[in-house]
Amino acid sequence: MTQFDLKEHYNRLWVDSINKIGSGGIKPDYRIADPEDDRYGLTLIIRPSLEIRKAVNQVFQQIRIKTPDQYYYPVSDLHLTLLTIVSCQSGFDPEQIKMNEYVSTLKPVLENAEPFQIEFKEITASPEAIMVCGYPEEDSLNSLRNKIRKAFKSSDPFHTIDKRYTIQTAHMTAMRFIKPVDHLSKLVKQLNSIKHIPFGSDMIQECHLVTNDWYQRADTRRTVETFRF
Repeated sequence: MTQFDLKEHYNRLWVDSINKIGSGGIKPDYRIADPEDDRYGLTLIIRPSLEIRKAVNQVFQQIRIKTPDQYYYPVSDLHLTLLTIVSCQSGFDPEQIKMNEYVSTLKPVLENAEPFQIEFKEITASPEAIMVCGYPEEDSLNSLRNKIRKAFKSSDPFHTIDKRYTIQTAHMTAMRFIKPVDHLSKLVKQLNSIKHIPFGSDMIQECHLVTNDWYQRADTRRTVETFRF
């Protein structure tokens, strides 16, 4: 997906979803506070610079003032997914897999990868969440994803890459709906006011293989390996 296509994709999501949100068509995630939610997975993530994550957090704190009853990702949890290796699922136990096999599969690809730039600007939406749009330079991110896919096709470790969907975007989820919204028109007005806000540009020089819950919460997330490009 080229940058032009990516922008078109984000815009299409926005137009479709902001209308649904305005008419009450949100899809709250009621499991976020469920202590019995044991979905766990294995993911390659990128953490943009602390400055960018703080900028995102600061903007969404303003949304939180008027729409406080939703879930806002803290600075520690903001991330973009490079690739989901094992999708979050009940019963997945990282202690039962040979983690060294995953590291050895990924290492040759990631340690030979070149750093690349991602610009974070604008927001988009879905009926489930509000996201920050990321724009990688040229096709750098998806090229790296394809190399990882190829590595796993010729190796042994269990994975669920692309089983749910084929990831092509570079977004960061910043807010997630967890209950109905009382003042929909006010929220839509707020979201429109930050639609085109810039958050900054970052040179991506590393990624992290982590075990994680569905929300990438820091208190349950564990870093298996950090790969520097």
